Amino acid sequence: MADEKRMIENYEVKHAIHLSGGEVVLAEDASAAEPFMVCDCSWDNPFSVDVYSNIAVSADYLEVMKEFLNRTAKRVELIEKERALRGVSNIPLTADDCISGSRGWNYENRLIVIAPGKLTPAARTADHQLLLATGGNGCDPDARGTAVFCTNLFTGKAMRWERYYIAGVIRPDRMPEWAAEKLSALQKAEGKQSVLGKLDAAKKTAARVNPTPKEPKHRKPER
Repeated sequence: MADEKRMIENYEVKHAIHLSGGEVVLAEDASAAEPFMVCDCSWDNPFSVDVYSNIAVSADYLEVMKEFLNRTAKRVELIEKERALRGVSNIPLTADDCISGSRGWNYENRLIVIAPGKLTPAARTADHQLLLATGGNGCDPDARGTAVFCTNLFTGKAMRWERYYIAGVIRPDRMPEWAAEKLSALQKAEGKQSVLGKLDAAKKTAARVNPTPKEPKHRKPER
């Protein structure tokens, strides 16, 4: 329900700002001796559940609000430093940067763009949007499934997105300067892994077909 309250035990979340892969949260429990709480929230775990940490409570609202704003400011600074280090533009990629009609293509082994509206505002930059689609039913426009498995072009991190989050396939002339180098390195790494996988499979097959002969057991001399 749209009006459902978000609770952290008995504390109702009043403010939550999503930045740098997590949230800064301010919550209130009017019945508690120290009714105001600020904490960090993350969900980078196998079950994607909310994990709250760095919890601080106080009876002074202004004290908690100051801490809330300080933590938010630190996350903003972290994002700014990250963007400067990566050398990425703060202008997001949109459908205009994609090949016309490519939303109806098969995405496998193509460089796709996540629509900016599907990302949090701070993550609407090319280093978060450009992904190499590697498989999943969602790659096929006619399949029932919508899952698209992919690799973040900048970080190399494996990810999963739904087909309807994708704006299309990037236009070659709209690719950032760093993208071609990252794509080449990623494809080489994946190609190397593929070759190693084939070699390993071949070794296992050979072992089954031509098993290593067992050494004969020593027989006791007959009397």
